[in-house]
Amino acid sequence: MRKVALVPLALALAFAFAQRYFSEEELKRIQTGGKAYAEVLANPRPDQALCALHRNRLPGDLLPKFLEEQRALIKYPTSGRLMGDWKRGGAIFNNLQKANCFSCHFGSPVHLGGDVGPSLEKYGLKRGQSEVVQRYTYEVIYNSWAYFPCSVMYRFGAQGLLTPEEIADVVAYLLDPESDFNTRPAVGSK
Repeated sequence: MRKVALVPLALALAFAFAQRYFSEEELKRIQTGGKAYAEVLANPRPDQALCALHRNRLPGDLLPKFLEEQRALIKYPTSGRLMGDWKRGGAIFNNLQKANCFSCHFGSPVHLGGDVGPSLEKYGLKRGQSEVVQRYTYEVIYNSWAYFPCSVMYRFGAQGLLTPEEIADVVAYLLDPESDFNTRPAVGSK
């Protein structure tokens, strides 16, 4: 019985906390978004709460533990291969409903890219396909916070947005010298 009474209190606290950060229109959306949405606000994951507490700029003394915890979340494809099929990777990279990478990164030969993240134009041709480059690229896509704490980049694997195999396909799209990502000009390139 007491637990039931705590749910409205938690929702009220979440709403009060949210009032400090959101506009009136955004608050209306939060209120109508349902219990699950309000619970996410009231009970964020510890890493997300830590980033919010420090406004996405973690103090140096917290970084080693944070990075270790984020790296521990990375899972690899069962095949052990960090580069999959670049054609499947292109379909994921360039799909608004899937990874939507081009919205933040310039370099796609299919869509005009964004400038939120670094340019990835001719990524594989500039960096090569060594095992180190494959691993770094895979891990950043899987969980960007393992390298860039509190970054706005989606944590595709850590958040369950892409499978390890799908991430390996995106790695192949970026790195394979035969990929149209590396053989065709980026939309909007000079």
